[in-house]
Amino acid sequence: MLGSRFKGFYADKLASKNLLATSWRMVLFISSLAILVIYSSHKVDQKVIRISNLNEELKDLRSRHIDMRTQLMSLSKTTKVAEEVEKLGLYESLDAPFKIQIQD
Repeated sequence: MLGSRFKGFYADKLASKNLLATSWRMVLFISSLAILVIYSSHKVDQKVIRISNLNEELKDLRSRHIDMRTQLMSLSKTTKVAEEVEKLGLYESLDAPFKIQIQD
């Protein structure tokens, strides 16, 4: 039933006027819009993927930063510094430090 109605509509309305030949500008315009929509959606997908990759890289860099900061904090402790300089032959002074004052 639907197929016969479509064939009748095509035979009566579209085929008799040769719709493609008379409205080629509209077909060209709609085709251009379709290409534009496909292109823009492809570009959006590329940007979403790039943002996702950059977010993963950012998470990795943040964790590396935290690890490096923790390592720096442990290396800068007084006891750790003292252990490292002992290897070089330097030892902690037994005398208390004193302040030198210069008078004008």
